[in-house]
Amino acid sequence: MNRVLFYKAWLETRARFLTAVIVTLAVCAFWTLAHTWIENNWARDLIEHPEWQNPPWFLRAMRDYPFFLWHFVYAEMFQKIWVILAVLLGIGGLSREAAHGTAAFTLSLPVSRLRLFSTRALMAVGELFALSLIALIAIVIGSRVMALPYPLGHGLAHLSVMFGGGLVFLAASLCLSELTEGEHTPVLIALGAVGLLYFMMQPYIDGAPLDWFAVPFAVPRLMAGPADITSASDVAWGGMLASLAAAALLTAVGIRRSQRSDY
Repeated sequence: MNRVLFYKAWLETRARFLTAVIVTLAVCAFWTLAHTWIENNWARDLIEHPEWQNPPWFLRAMRDYPFFLWHFVYAEMFQKIWVILAVLLGIGGLSREAAHGTAAFTLSLPVSRLRLFSTRALMAVGELFALSLIALIAIVIGSRVMALPYPLGHGLAHLSVMFGGGLVFLAASLCLSELTEGEHTPVLIALGAVGLLYFMMQPYIDGAPLDWFAVPFAVPRLMAGPADITSASDVAWGGMLASLAAAALLTAVGIRRSQRSDY
């Protein structure tokens, strides 16, 4: 029965996952294969337009390839792809089936609602882990193709921080899916909330000092981590534990709601 439930969860999410894989491969391929071209254009712009005011990260990104990838991939584009997938993977389950009128069949299976919820959650965690691994492999291969030295530990460290800090998005989506009715309502609410969060947090992601009122919402900055992670002490463990605790709480709320709902 477990295998059947996981296969059912895979069928429900495979289109979203495979779409995220294609976009991830395109993003990683661009920022690795086009690095030399981008760097040459930047160098030309420095010569032709010395009056331009470049952002604080600009000069380091020109000479430091791992920092270049951290800024454009781990702290920006791939992180947003990962978060959007986490939100979309959490949407569904019995609430979505109830909207389609098929929840009765799933509830008739000889498994508990907890098993149904946990199977869907574990499948989503596995797909997010797989997406992170695919991104790392794509970056390493692209770097090798362009003969650009890239330490594997850099990618492992940043993807681990992003994965651990970002699980709260999946948990929030799983919880929201149980608290709202309909097929499209939780998607609109979740994606709207994520868009608003990133809009508000963008200055802090770019390096602005974190204001006290922004601390509870600074998950994107937590997921990005510092540009250089050389030891465990470089990770913001307080924020990481708070994020994981919030993910556990939201998951518990979603489970309780799933067990008490009348589908």
